[in-house]
Amino acid sequence: MKALPTVRQPRDFSGYREFTAELEKLLATSPTNVVWDNRVEACLNGTAGAELRDRVDISTRRAAGAFFTGSKLSKRLLLNVPLTGDDFIYDPAMGAGDLLLAAARRLPIMRTLEGTLRMWGKSLAGTDLQQEFVEAAKVRIALLARQRHLGSVNLPDNWNDFFPLIRVGDGLEQRGLYSRATHIFMNPPFSISGPLASCKWAGGKISDAALFVVRALEQVEPGTCVRAILPDVLRSGSFQHHWRERVSDLAKVLSVKSYGIFDESADIDVFLLNLARRPDGKSKAQRWPESQKHENETVGDYFEVHVGRVVPHRDKEDGGEHPYIHPRCVPTWTVMRNFSETRKYPGIVYKPPFVVIRRTSRPGHPYRATATVIAGKKPVAVENHLIVCEPKDKELRSCRALMKQLKTEAVNDFLNARICCRHLTVGAVAAIPFKSHE
Repeated sequence: MKALPTVRQPRDFSGYREFTAELEKLLATSPTNVVWDNRVEACLNGTAGAELRDRVDISTRRAAGAFFTGSKLSKRLLLNVPLTGDDFIYDPAMGAGDLLLAAARRLPIMRTLEGTLRMWGKSLAGTDLQQEFVEAAKVRIALLARQRHLGSVNLPDNWNDFFPLIRVGDGLEQRGLYSRATHIFMNPPFSISGPLASCKWAGGKISDAALFVVRALEQVEPGTCVRAILPDVLRSGSFQHHWRERVSDLAKVLSVKSYGIFDESADIDVFLLNLARRPDGKSKAQRWPESQKHENETVGDYFEVHVGRVVPHRDKEDGGEHPYIHPRCVPTWTVMRNFSETRKYPGIVYKPPFVVIRRTSRPGHPYRATATVIAGKKPVAVENHLIVCEPKDKELRSCRALMKQLKTEAVNDFLNARICCRHLTVGAVAAIPFKSHE
C-alpha cells in the first residue's frame, strides 16, 4: 500500500515552552517536602492541558487537533490493561504524554531511579509533530519516575537520553514502532483530511482519527492491543460504515463504549475503542457490534429517510422556484402548510406530506428528534440541516404518527444510547422504533 501523505503539520506552540521550562525546574528541584509532591501531582494530571489552553489560542489548537487527554480519560482508556517491563507501548499522537504516563503508572520500577528510567525508556515510545509537546512528555515521565521512587534525588544528568523513542515524528509514518508494539494507545487528532487517493476504504474527506486507527492496524503484529479515544461520529455515523468495516476486517472488536463530552475545552462527544489485531485470513468473529435490535418495527420500515439536499452557501439559485425550508423557519411539533420563503433550486425536492427533523441534536436536549410535519401540494426544497422522512404510504396520518412518537422519552432514550455526537444521522433516525398503528 502506498504511504498516506502527512495529514498534520507543525503549528506554532512556542508559548508552551515556558511551561516546559517550569517542568524542567521542578524536575531538577530536590523533592524534600509535600509541596514538591503536590506540584508534581498537578503537573502529571490536569495542569498540562490547562497550561495549553491558557498559552495557545483555540484556533491553533483546533487546527493541530491539540486537545490533551487528561488523567481521568487516560485511566479510563487503560482500564484493566496489565503491563510489564517486557511490553512495548506506542502512542502515535502523544501530545504531552498523558497516555504514556498512564502506561508508566502500570509499569514496574527498578531498584534505582536510573534503572527505572532505562527500563521505561525501552518500553515507552511516542511521537508528535510538536517539539514542545515531546519535551514536556519526557519531563513529565521523568517526574513520575522520581515521584514513584519516593523522593530520590539521584537524578542522572543525562536522564533525557533514556527516552530515545519519545521523539518528534509523524505518527502515520512510523512502521518500525508499530511493528514492535505490544500495545497502541492513542487519542489521535479529530481534524479532517482528504480526499486521499491512496485510501481505498473511504472516499472524499475523512477524519484523521479514522486514518490513525487504520494505519495502526495495518502495521502492527497480530494480537497487538489497540485502544483509542475517538469522535463519536465514527461509532454512529452513517457515512463512517466503510471505516467500521475496514476496522472489523483488520481487528477483533473487543469493546465499543460511549464516554460523553471529551472535556470542557473540546465540546465533542467521544467513545473508547478496544481492538486486537487479528491474524490475516483468520476468522471474522467479533466484528463491529450491530446496533441494538428492537422488537418494534423502525422508522426505516415505513419512511424513506434522507438528508435535505440544499447546501445554501454552495448551491447556485437557478432552476425552478420552490417553497424553501430550513431550521430557522420551521416551527416545531406542528403541521406546516404555509411557507414564508422560496428558492430556485434545480436539484431534488420533496413532495408533501413528509416529516423533517432537525439534525442538530445531542444528549441533554429536551427532545433529541425535534420534528415538524410538512403538508401542502407543492414540492419543497429542504436545507441539509434537516432530515427528511417520506412516508412510504404517502399518508399525512403516518407523518402525524411519527411526529407524535418522536416527542417521547422512549425516542430520547433510544437516541441517547445510539448516538452521542451533536448531529443526528440518517442511520440513527431510520433505526428509531416506530409503531405504525398508534
